[in-house]
Amino acid sequence: MNPAALPIGRQLAIEAPAKINLFLAVQGRRADGYHDIESLMQKLALADQLLLTAVRQGIRLRCPDSDLPTDDGNLAFRAARVFFEKTGLAAGVDIVLKKTIPTAAGLGGGSSDAAAVLRGLNELYGTGLAAAELHALAGPLGADVPFFVMESAAAWATGIGDCLTPAPALDDCLVLLVNPGFPVSTKWAYESFALTRGGNPYILARGRATGNIPSVRKSLLPVELSNDLEEVTIQRFPLLGEIKQELLHSGADGVLMSGSGPTVFGLFCGIKQGAGDRAQRTYNMLAGKYREKVFLTTARR
Repeated sequence: MNPAALPIGRQLAIEAPAKINLFLAVQGRRADGYHDIESLMQKLALADQLLLTAVRQGIRLRCPDSDLPTDDGNLAFRAARVFFEKTGLAAGVDIVLKKTIPTAAGLGGGSSDAAAVLRGLNELYGTGLAAAELHALAGPLGADVPFFVMESAAAWATGIGDCLTPAPALDDCLVLLVNPGFPVSTKWAYESFALTRGGNPYILARGRATGNIPSVRKSLLPVELSNDLEEVTIQRFPLLGEIKQELLHSGADGVLMSGSGPTVFGLFCGIKQGAGDRAQRTYNMLAGKYREKVFLTTARR
């Protein structure tokens, strides 16, 4: 791009949505240290906000009201760096990242921020990178980043999470997120997970050995929500099991821990049939206990 044509000073506001895992099966550990999985992921209306400003050089990241790193230790910063390396643009970006999604919460906030930077810079600078090119940039940044780069609101993910097939999005449901306020390391959760029937009674309990997996149908019912990592995380943090019971007793149609945790979500389905009232009452009850860590939101479509 001609330096004179660079859109210096132009700004772009972009959202980075949270996600939940409606299904997560760990298939096995790979030689590279990652795990092969099968997961159904759904984007939410809950989102971080990013403001990108085109500048002549350098990458500057600010995270107001947050103690997140503002250098290469932040995925959003690294996403900007790989974008400029890929495109060869002699330019930079000023990023203001306002966090709403809890960190280390199983909601994909950091991965979504990185994807938003990739998509936003592509739009801001008019570089025209195709979906496949953005996917290729996203993969090395993190296993969830390719999902947030894609347009689909929901997708089945296989491999390490980077092989994606669009899926039907949740419909007519409110999503109540409860985060207990402490982080859980994804690395710890996977390393603590034992892929054996004896080590975890939930593993292989859904008939995957016979190929009877939910993704064959492309979607699943609230009662079919399942997460292989849930058992190991709840064993370490029993409070998560208590939150699940509170949500179930309050009338949630389905309850599950998202990702490696610790966020637990409840689905309240049938808005016209009173699900909204049930969800609001439950929100009011739990917000008094967990304060700003409780969110009532909807699925993106």
